[in-house]
Order: sequence, then structure tokens, then C-alpha cells
Amino acid sequence: MFNDGLKLSTQAKAIWGKTNRADDTEWLPLYVHMVDSAAMATKIWDTWVPQGTKDVIIRDLSGDEKLAKKLAVFLAGVHDIGKATPVFQSKPITFGAEAESFAWKAERAGLPMIAGLRDHNRPTHPIAGEAILEGYLIRVHGWDRKTARQYACVVGGHHGTPPDKSKLEDTRLEKKRSGLDAVEWVATQDELIDFVADIAGMRQSEWASLSDARFSAQSAVLITGLVIMADWIASNSDDAMFPLVRTESWTDDDETSSLLDDRENDDIQSWTGLRNRASRAWSYVQLPHAWVPEDVPPSCQELFSTRFRLPEGAKVRPVQEEAIRIASKTNQPGLMVIEAPMGEGKTEAALAAAEILAQRTGRGGVCVALPTMATTDAMFTRVHHWLEALPSCDFTNEKTVWLAHGKAQLNNDFRNIIASSHRRFSSVDQDEDGRRSSGKQIDVPPETVVSDWLWGRKKGALANFLVCTVDQVLMGALQMKHVVLRQLAMANKVVIIDECHAYDAYMQEYLKMALEWLGGYRTPVILLSATLPERQRTEMVEAYLKGWGETESKSGNAAGGGSILEMLRAGNSRVERNGTNHASMGQKERHIISDAYPLLTYTEDREVRHADVKPSGRSMVVRCGIIDDDDETLLNLADTLLVDGGCIGVICDTVGRAQQTFELLSERYGNDLVRLTHSRFMDIDRMSNERELRELLGPESTVGNGKRPERLIVVGTQVLEQSLDIDFDALITDIAPVDLIMQRLGRVHRHRRGDDECDRPRSLRMATCYIRGVEAWAAEGPRFAKGVDVVYDAAALMESLSVLELSDAGASCTQQLPQDIAHTVRSAYGDNHRALIPPAWLARYDDACEKRDMKRKEKKEKAGTYLLQSVKSMNQNRSLVNWFSPQVDENDEDKGQRAVRDTQDTVEVMLLHKCDDEVHLMPWVGDERVGVANGAVIPTNVIPDDAVAKIAAQCSVRLPMGLCLPDKIDSLIAALEDGCASEAACWQESPWLAGKLALFLHEEENRNGESVEPKNVYVYPLKDEDSMERYLPDIAMGKQLTLQIMENYSFWKESSASENKRLQNKT
Repeated sequence: MFNDGLKLSTQAKAIWGKTNRADDTEWLPLYVHMVDSAAMATKIWDTWVPQGTKDVIIRDLSGDEKLAKKLAVFLAGVHDIGKATPVFQSKPITFGAEAESFAWKAERAGLPMIAGLRDHNRPTHPIAGEAILEGYLIRVHGWDRKTARQYACVVGGHHGTPPDKSKLEDTRLEKKRSGLDAVEWVATQDELIDFVADIAGMRQSEWASLSDARFSAQSAVLITGLVIMADWIASNSDDAMFPLVRTESWTDDDETSSLLDDRENDDIQSWTGLRNRASRAWSYVQLPHAWVPEDVPPSCQELFSTRFRLPEGAKVRPVQEEAIRIASKTNQPGLMVIEAPMGEGKTEAALAAAEILAQRTGRGGVCVALPTMATTDAMFTRVHHWLEALPSCDFTNEKTVWLAHGKAQLNNDFRNIIASSHRRFSSVDQDEDGRRSSGKQIDVPPETVVSDWLWGRKKGALANFLVCTVDQVLMGALQMKHVVLRQLAMANKVVIIDECHAYDAYMQEYLKMALEWLGGYRTPVILLSATLPERQRTEMVEAYLKGWGETESKSGNAAGGGSILEMLRAGNSRVERNGTNHASMGQKERHIISDAYPLLTYTEDREVRHADVKPSGRSMVVRCGIIDDDDETLLNLADTLLVDGGCIGVICDTVGRAQQTFELLSERYGNDLVRLTHSRFMDIDRMSNERELRELLGPESTVGNGKRPERLIVVGTQVLEQSLDIDFDALITDIAPVDLIMQRLGRVHRHRRGDDECDRPRSLRMATCYIRGVEAWAAEGPRFAKGVDVVYDAAALMESLSVLELSDAGASCTQQLPQDIAHTVRSAYGDNHRALIPPAWLARYDDACEKRDMKRKEKKEKAGTYLLQSVKSMNQNRSLVNWFSPQVDENDEDKGQRAVRDTQDTVEVMLLHKCDDEVHLMPWVGDERVGVANGAVIPTNVIPDDAVAKIAAQCSVRLPMGLCLPDKIDSLIAALEDGCASEAACWQESPWLAGKLALFLHEEENRNGESVEPKNVYVYPLKDEDSMERYLPDIAMGKQLTLQIMENYSFWKESSASENKRLQNKT
């Protein structure tokens, strides 16, 4: 128990830590911020940090949990010790050339100051702090520098950027600015460090234990994240948090008065006052308690019935049963890969397994990551329902949830949770630097909530439950400031990654590095896929186990010996059937593994095991056939397929092909019977299109209840293969890699339509898929249609045709689903895929493979530009020093997402309608439910109300890449800003519209002089003028937009035709 009075010298009390940056009337002594930060770290450790995350640090300290907590509190308390330096104390306390400083306080207290440091920023206080702490540990406790650095690097990285070794060396050599050459400064620095060590309760024996420990890079990352959180909370100077105190000129006989405020809670001279200050702040911040799974039913059937509200009589599927068995029984569970066809309930299996794994491994939440915003939005609703079904713990607000993608604020389910959490909307999009004037709501309901402190881009992922696009996980492997917070957020959770096959060679590098770090934290990970190439699965398992191996003792090799890849290649894995383990040492057994489907692959410590289970869903035969890629063939086929009615899907590999196909079919059948969907529609139109398709073609829509149309054609791009639970009577698709072909086959006869499909048109009761996109069949191999082999490698397309035995015009095959999926996909991507290629194609195929290999190599090398160093390399380094220098701007989330997806920077605009000097929504856009009529006016002289502003924000679309070339994009943005400057001035005060660009479309007149309102708008790559003349009126607005931008922004005309030609084929 501390004495109530503080035992600090005048010098230690004189050093300032914070000011109001406005004047010299308020300040906060450094020692107070140290106490505040240590107090918040204590609370964070005791409540928010789950046991599994603590265990990472505890393992490094020989199982001493008390010492792990003390270390976290000590490093949080001492993180700003670099402010106790002449260079920092000389900083101006306000902005402007004449700004004063508080240097006189230190100087009056007897600390020597140096003239001329006012405008110096080097060393920064994190770097100075690390150097000071290293020196303290070496001098006072007799540590060597490497040992000291593995802990002190946390101080050096507490602003989100890992310390730079050269800057540390400069600080050690140039001691004057840091006070390292002055006895008075060193004594004061030591006094403050000892002060914090006493707060943490550090004993001499514990310093010795720390010096003997090998502190891992994983632990350093996690504690750095915790220190940043504690610092952010303790830096909030609101009255209800950690307010500054009055300051006056010191006098020799009245030092105490300058440190006191009128308010009792701001007594910073006693332990009672400081404890009251911390208690008040913690009750205000309401950081949620870590989720602790409770009352998990022992029966698999009961678990699924209670969590997912199964209909009476519904049985758990075999894949789900096996996932639960693995999660429940595996010793030291780590990674689980679930490969199963659509309809097997992989998502429910993953969520149920995650609850069990969280309970067993001490994780405090779940992250579900998906490839697209559309799939993420759909998943958010499912996860929300699951959360509501989970039993509530005894803690407050443990079910905190966050939705993370670029359009999250438009998700109604997420917005409803925010509203039910009694939070003001204006807080939603603000980070820790934002200002809010809303009052605090204490009466938060116990259901799923959005935490007040966890608002925003940097902190939202720290919520216990996170639903996000996969970028959020991949950015955990990105050289980006505050990446430690993202890694801490993921380490706290069970991480589920859906559609894990859907990433190219570039993104796979980030996925593998993210998996390696997650393995280093022993974070349970569940990967889901319907069609996963065997090599990709092996690489992901290997990456995870690389990190896992870094959690073990360095004194000896892990069981089994050798590298993980060697173990896998040697067959050091297990196949499980009916609960029996079999070593897969021989070629025959490995062949059985490759054909197994559904298949669950999982790790048990460092061993890899496989479990083969039977599918539960119905089996069906799909007849596949090649058709010519000309318009007449497509129209004749459509006529034949629709003779008795039916719903036909047409999947195209590029937006351009989709638009041309839509135009062709619309001319034949009319716009009422043909729908078009792809990613370039305005957000509101795209969401409306997808909602309409789910209503028309989803599982609940039948001909009998009148919801399923008798005749419909849907033309779309890859969005049809991933994001929509819809069902076609027949399918026409462009050629694609075989795993995507299998994914697309899952859209034909996806739902049962009566016995023997009797509710389908008679001629379409046999599932059929017609494959196009081959322009010509030459003896040396197929030539693919324009754009198709730009989106996909020609080698992969040739492998797809070969493994399906579609090697000439008119060829056909049958696929039995799901039985053939594994064999087909794994054969195409296996080591012997060349043997599948017809001999006459081999020369062209080998050339295509060479190009593919070169492309993959380039992508991997390019990914390395922004990729974090591995767990192993940082553990060899023995600290986070030189981990990375930030390559991506943390303030631009889009840049982070583009960095992990290798996509070009583009410009997003709101497409609005301007008429008679008024700005309107598009004529077809509105929402009667909230009182916004179609084409409603958006005021420009006052702040628009939230209802119309939200809809306007959903009228966003990204301009074609050809308009956003790197050397033109700044001029384009400037021109767009100038074009909407007067109209958008008041919009900057709207949380929905602030910072958004608008492009105003105008009515045009037809040949009779009549006004023609713009119709559904989507943007497409620029074509030559002759082909543009062929487009339908529905597409004319896209054409008008392109031409308008060309006319208004003359710099576009300078773009090379070749660059535009390359870009126009991208999806």
C-alpha cells in the first residue's frame, strides 16, 4: 500500500507531458500521464485482454502471469520517458513563430537546458525514450543491450512505427539533446522510471527473471498494442477523463499551488487523487470485457439448435459434426481448413467451432473475413443473429461488434445496432483524433452493441466481434503505421476467412504472412472454401505452422524435426476416417487424400491431420458443353433454353463482355426479361439489383408462390459466382480456371425445385452449363476471346478445358457434384497437370506457363515491397527494431486495401442529377420508407438532413481506371473538386457527405427536343466511337459520363490508346 503523498523530487514534478496547445494556462506533468497510463494498462489487462493473448506473453516469462501483467503496466507507464529530455521540454506549447515553451519549469527546478533546441525534433520522444530505457536497464540492472532492447523497443514503437536502429544509435552518440550527458537529467529519468516500476510492483528478483527470458517478437507486438491503447485513453483530456490542470508561474515558496485545480478529482499530488482520476475515466470509457464463452452445449445437435435456431427435425450435417469434433478434441488446436460444397453449412460450422475454440484457447472474440463488400454485408446479418443467440456473460458489453469495409456506414443492420446502443451517429466515422460533443450514455443495453471507445478506422477492429472484408486481415501483414493494433485485434480472436481460394499470387503473399503471424500468436484460424487447390492449402498450412514453431522453446527442435514443408512432403500427416488415424506415408494414401471431399485439414501442435467426411447434400449431375463465342450461337441457345420458360444465368469474365451480352439479349427479349449486374453500378443500384435477384431467384422464391419469374435472363460478372444465394435453371459461362468453373456450377440447380426438379421447365430439369469464350479452335490450341485471357492466365484456361475434357468445338462432359469437385480441381492444379494437356497444345501451353510463372514471380516480388518481415526474422533480430518503415499512409484506408490487393488508385464520385440549378438524386433513386421521394432535391445552401444525405452517399461509383492513370489522377481530382465546390460547401458538415466528390449529370434532349431523364447509370471503359454507337439507351448515360469527362478534362485526351486498351478488359 502506497503512502498517500507522492515521493517525487521537484525536478521530476517539473517536467511537462501535455498541454492544451492553445496557451500556457493548462498543462499536465509527465509523471501524472505516467500514472494515468499505468492505471489504464492495469484495467485493460484485467478486463479487455483475453486469456489467450495474455498466454503469449506469459509463455515467454516461464508461465509467470503476475510478472507478465507487471511488465505490461511498467512499459505503459514508462512509454513517454523520452519527454524527460531537454529537446522535448524545449518544444513550443502552442503554434506559431512566437509560441512560448515550458522549458522554464525544468530549468527553474535545476535541470540544465540547452539554448537553440526550440525548433529541433530529433530525437523524437519515442526514440529518446527507448534509448533512455535501454541505458537504465544496462546501468541499473546490469543487462546487456540486446536483452534491454527486446523490452525497450515497445517504448520506441508506441507511436505506431517500429524504432529505427540508426536513429537509436544517433541518439546514443549525440547525448546532449536527450540529457544523457547530464547527471541531473539522467538522475531525473532514473527517478521517473523507478517511480513507474514501483507502481507496477516490480521486485529485484523479477528484473532478474526478465533478463533471463527470451522475449519474443510476438509478445513485443502485443504489449506495444496494449501500450498504445493505454496511451490513447490516458491522453483524452475531456473533463470526465484525464483533464489538464491549471498552471501558474512558479515561486520558490508556492510550488504546490501550480499543480492544484479547484476540483477535488483533479488532485494530482496524492495517490488518492490519482486513483480517483483513473476510476472516473475507466467508468466513462467503458471498454468492453473480453468475451468469455459460457454454457456451450455438450451435444453438437443442441449447439446448432440453440445457436442457429434449426427447424424442428433438422439434423446437423456431417461436415459440421466433424468440425465440432476437431474443435473439441484436438490437443493444441491451431489451423482448420474446411473444404466442402455449397449448402453444407460451412459458415455455421465455422461459427460453432469458433465458440468452442475460443473457450478452449482463451480467445475473446471472433473475426469473420470475406472477399467482397457484398458478401461481408450478407455475413454481418448472419453473425449478428448468431451473436444474439449466444448466452450473455456476467460482464458488461462483451458482445461488441464492428463492421469493417469501405461502405460499412451504409449497412442498415449495423446502423440499427448503433442506434440501439444509444450512440450518436456523428461518432461513427471518427478516429481517436476526432472531436465529439455528444453526452455519455451509460445505460447500454446488454445485447449486441457497438462500443463507444471502439469507433473508427483504427480502433473498430479491436471490438470483440469483427465482420470485415479480407483486407482487414491482410493489412495485418502490411508495412503500415499502427499495424501492431491490427495484429493485437486479430490475436484476440478466432479468425475465420471465407472463400480463401479467391486470391491471386499477390494477395496470397499477404495471406500467408498474416497466417504466419497468427500462428505465432497461436490464434485459432478457420479457412473455408468450396474449391481449394491442394498446393494453396499446403502453402497456407505451412505458413501458419512456421509461425507456430516460433512459439516453442529455442533449446531444441520441435517434434518430428525438419521444416514444415519437409514434414508435409514426407507425408507426416494423418488421414482420419470413422475416428481412426492412418499415417499417409505412401503414394496410394496421398492419392486418397487428394480425392477426399468434403475434407477437413487441421493442425494439432505441429502435426497436420486430415479428416474425410461424407457430404450430406444431394448429388447432381451437370452436363457441360462448349459453344461458339458468336452472337448468333448465343441467341439461338437462349431461344432453345427458354422455349418452355426458365431462369438463365450468363456469367461473363469482363464487364465489357457482360455489357455487350446484355445489349444483345435485351434487343432480342426486351429489358423487362434481361437483368445486368456487376461491380460498376452505383452502390444503391448495385444493392438494389442484388436484392431484387435474391427475391426473384432465392431459395424462398418458387413458381408456386408466384415469386419466381417464369422467364428471366441474368447477365453478370464474377459477382454472380460469389455473393448471391440464387439458383438458375441453366447456366452459360465464359471459360475460367477450373475452380471458378466449379464455383459457377454451384449456381445451376442450387436449390431443390420439387421432386426430380419437377417445378422447373420440362426441358431444363437436367442441370446444364454451356461454356463460351473460346474464339477459335486451332490445332495448336484454343484462342480465347478478347479480354478473357487478360483476366485469367491462358495456361489456367487451357488446364481447365483439359481437365474437363473439353478440347474441341462442340465437346461435352458431365460433372457429378460434389463428388467430382476435389478430383477435378486438384488434378488441374497438381504436379502432373501437364499430362492432361493434349499433345498438340503443349508448345502453346508451355509458353503460357512461362508467362504465368513470370507474372506470379513479379507479383510476389511486388508484394514484398509492402510485406512485413516474418516472425522468425524478427525473433532472430530479438526486438522490433527495424521491423519496417511505414510504406503505406495509415490515414488512407483505401491505400491500405489497394496495397494488399494490388489495385490501381481510382476516384469515387457521387453521380447526381442537376436540373434548373438544383441538385437532385437520380430520377429513379429515393426511399419512401424514410420520406425521400425519387429524384429528391439535395439542398446546397444548408446541411442536408441525414435521410437524403445517406441516399446521396449511396449514389457512389468508381470512375474507370482509364480515367485515373497515375500521372492524371491528381488533375482529375482537382477538376472534380472545382466542379462541385459551390454545391458541396455545406455538405462538408454532413457526416455522410463530408469529403465526397460529386459529378453532376444533366438531362439531354432527344431528336424531338424532348427532355430525356438519365436512366440506370454504370461506368464502363472507353470504347472506340463506332462500337459506342451500338449501345442501348440504358448504357447511354455511362457513355455520356465518359464523353463528358473527356470533354471537360482535356488532359484525358493525352492518355495513350494502348494503356486504355489494356485497362478496358479488367473486371
